[in-house]
Amino acid sequence: MTKFLAELRRRNIFRVAAAYLVVGWLVMQVVATIGSAAGMPDWTDSFALILLVTGFPIVLFIAWAFELTPDGLKPTEASEATGHPAPQKLRALDIAIAAGLGLVVLMLAWQMLAPRTAVPPAPVSTADAATTEGVSVAVLPFVDLSQAGDQEYFSDGISEEILNVLVRIPGLSVAGRTSSFAYKGRNEDLRTIGEELGVNHVLEGSVRRSGSRLRITAQLIRSEDGFHIWSETYDREIADIFDIQDEIAAAVATELAISLGLEIERPDATRTDDIEAYELYLRARPLYLDRTAESTSQAAALLTAVIARDPEFSPAWSSLAGVYQVYEYYQPNASQQLKALWRQASREAANRAIALNPRDAEAWAYRGEAEAGATDKIAAFQSFDRAVELAPNDASVLDRVAQNLNYTGYFAEAAALARRAVTLDPQVPIYHFTLGRAVSGMGENDRAEPYLAEALRLNPRFMHGYMARIDRRIKTGDLAGAQAIMASMLEMVPEHALRDEPYQAFVEARTHEDLMAVAENSPADFVGWSLRRWTLSIAGETEAMLVDWNAVLDAAEPRELFLFLHGSLPGARNDPRWKAQIRRAGILALWRERGFPAQCRPLPAVNGQDDDFECDAWEGID
Repeated sequence: MTKFLAELRRRNIFRVAAAYLVVGWLVMQVVATIGSAAGMPDWTDSFALILLVTGFPIVLFIAWAFELTPDGLKPTEASEATGHPAPQKLRALDIAIAAGLGLVVLMLAWQMLAPRTAVPPAPVSTADAATTEGVSVAVLPFVDLSQAGDQEYFSDGISEEILNVLVRIPGLSVAGRTSSFAYKGRNEDLRTIGEELGVNHVLEGSVRRSGSRLRITAQLIRSEDGFHIWSETYDREIADIFDIQDEIAAAVATELAISLGLEIERPDATRTDDIEAYELYLRARPLYLDRTAESTSQAAALLTAVIARDPEFSPAWSSLAGVYQVYEYYQPNASQQLKALWRQASREAANRAIALNPRDAEAWAYRGEAEAGATDKIAAFQSFDRAVELAPNDASVLDRVAQNLNYTGYFAEAAALARRAVTLDPQVPIYHFTLGRAVSGMGENDRAEPYLAEALRLNPRFMHGYMARIDRRIKTGDLAGAQAIMASMLEMVPEHALRDEPYQAFVEARTHEDLMAVAENSPADFVGWSLRRWTLSIAGETEAMLVDWNAVLDAAEPRELFLFLHGSLPGARNDPRWKAQIRRAGILALWRERGFPAQCRPLPAVNGQDDDFECDAWEGID
């Protein structure tokens, strides 16, 4: 053995091996650094590593069989007569190799042990939105590389499922689905995407499906410099899809945890073993998010089919609760009885989802909305608090809770949650709108305008954005400004959402008589009530407006009472009829349990009655 080792030293095998390792490590660093910038494919790193590993035994064989001499390569035995390099030259070579190996060891130790510095994220477009701090990631939609190109719903679903795992990790900020999916089909530099979304990591990947086989590639990239932190390719049967999702999410979470010392614990989730049911679920999710009459109906049908196949699959129940929660807004001709059935279905679906998976934050939020609509505001906010506790970085959950905080007068709390939602998912119009309502409710009307404007920039057909801006003009007596916004709304918003004739009459009104005619001919619903409120307000008919307003509220279903809290009716806050509506909606009970909002306070008991209160003039917007 000693003789063999001596022969290895004589033939410089150890020197060659050490030098090869140093050079190979340098080559891998160069490939990893320039790969993304040069547009190299995902497999470049793996291919380079395979070449280096394959070449290692070849180089050792050459070193054993040949020796480099001034006359070129010669068989080692034949070169013995010519002598060997001078000892001082060998020592110099040994020192250089040792230094290289030492550098490799130090760099590896630093990469493994030194904490990574989080990249300060770029601010989002909204001025007041706080930038994402610490470790953050955006999950881009995985690309469908299937031969037929018909698996987009499947690749999107995988991205969304991974996002849902990551969003529940405390201390990890995850860009919202809408904002990250806005880059779908856009060949943008990942560093640019990271900067625009305010995240310091980006996860991207692809899905190729052939029959029952899947190939999923995922890679985690540091957005500051495009450095590939982690990548993996999975070749599996489609039946293993949940395991693949878990592996990807766990690997990404582990890499990110190094930066912040996060405690990784995947929440419990109910799975389905029925792959067909899971595919139906993936098809239903984007339909629900499209929010049209046709898409919500299709989503409800698909989710019902999922539950029929696997009634224990909790995500399907949660999504069905969401569909029925918004269903009536896209079925304007439905009867009140049918709407009541949908609301009850939403609550029962949410309860079923929670029973199957108590950590389903969306289900808790939907249950809270159902309870709020039934005037049980105390139970509603217990559900809302639980939803935020479970998913503090889920923009959709934060916005739902913020909206209900707005409805009940907690504008400061609403602003904090809405601002967080805007930061996480800045491409969603309703999030900006919710923030604008909260800021205006706090009495800062001028600061609300940019949020409303951003909501309309993101979606020029967002009707509520126009109505809020009209309301602001009405409050200042600017009829011409309100009419101009109304004209834009009539042009941009789909016709089925509007009552064309009375709205057009409002645009053309010039006299007091014109305004009163508009009020008289407005539809007998909440859309028409907004129009009557505007016309009576601008016409100076305050008492008529209060009488009309209370008549509408008296006839309203409890779910719809939230609308009056956004109004700015002159004298309303001192009107006993308004106080009666507050009590009827269960809001006073909530205030007494949770604490009064900043602008309201309880009054001392009089003649044994201790349910009186007063509120400052409200500066909210509709």
